[in-house]
Amino acid sequence: MTIWTRRSPLTNPPERAGIDPVGWSGPVPRPSALGRLRRWARRRAFPLAVLLPTLLAAVWLFGFAAPQFESEARFIIRTRQAPATGMGLEAALQGAGFSRTSEDALGVRDYLESHDAVAALRARMPLIDIYRRPEADVIARLWWSDPSAERLRDYFRRMVTAQYDQTSGITALKVRSFRPEDSQALAGELLALSEQLVNRLNLRLMEDGLRVAREEVARAEARLAAVQGAITGFREREHSLDPGRSAAVALENIGKLEGALAGARAELAEAGRFSRADTPRILQLRNRVEGLAQQVAEERARITSSGAASSQQLGEFERLGTERELARTQLASATASLERARVDAQRQQIFLLRIVEPHRAEWARYPKATETVLYIFLCLAVGYGLAWLLIAGMREHAA
Repeated sequence: MTIWTRRSPLTNPPERAGIDPVGWSGPVPRPSALGRLRRWARRRAFPLAVLLPTLLAAVWLFGFAAPQFESEARFIIRTRQAPATGMGLEAALQGAGFSRTSEDALGVRDYLESHDAVAALRARMPLIDIYRRPEADVIARLWWSDPSAERLRDYFRRMVTAQYDQTSGITALKVRSFRPEDSQALAGELLALSEQLVNRLNLRLMEDGLRVAREEVARAEARLAAVQGAITGFREREHSLDPGRSAAVALENIGKLEGALAGARAELAEAGRFSRADTPRILQLRNRVEGLAQQVAEERARITSSGAASSQQLGEFERLGTERELARTQLASATASLERARVDAQRQQIFLLRIVEPHRAEWARYPKATETVLYIFLCLAVGYGLAWLLIAGMREHAA
């Protein structure tokens, strides 16, 4: 029979030696160090997994985390439009000729978080030194003394936020730093950069409007010049200033000749009643009637022979005249548009209206130590509970 003593190997229990542990009366072997560690960890799982991280976070946030001061500014982007009716701030702004534009507001918001805004701030003020102040803690501060553009922008987005409200059209700009005067200065510079962006947009709109209006005027002038040249070529080719007027003059001449012929015939008939046919007066009247009749016949024959050509010429000339009138109307409209564009260019079309100026913070809003500690504790506690339920279910399933 094997006798177990305290010097027996700890990893060789009675079961492994072929002894029934129920009837064994020897000393109980001690568990291994790994087993003791596991039992100790199981008994203290909640303090280790939940309480200890929460305590460390609380010590850091309440004892070592640097205070961060936030400066907030609010502004709204408006464009000029016709007055509208209504009530409230929206109606007051629209009544003054302004309307809300989400596209421009979203563009300004994106600019405030872009590389261009960061580069402009670095040119205006010591941005890197502001976020590497001596009082800044090791976690919240900017780690690099000469960061790349991407790293600086990513850090900048952590400290600066611009939120656009679709309902009111107001953009809220919030800036954090380790000193209240730095936050206020950064917010003021960002507002100034936004106003410069709006001014550039106005300048671009003015230049585009004038360019388009000038192009329209140039096209209208070119069209009118082309039509006028076509009319001049037609007149030189057809040797007629106005085919319609020429036809009207020809018909008027025929009418006059026919009237004169009728009068001469009447006079001849009247004279023939009282004179002989061989008298000089009768002969003179006959010659006149014959001459007038010949002229009328010649005019009619000329008009008849050139009737088809005259109709074609008249149609072409009328078409050219219609095109000339349309070209003149287009030129007048383009000229009026150019004048309106010049007037609009003298007025600002997009406005940045400051609603709340950047303020100097009197107390630090970040880090939110109490809220952060509670959030960490709740998350760890929920995670611990879910893990415990999962492990208990696995053990029950294995048993």
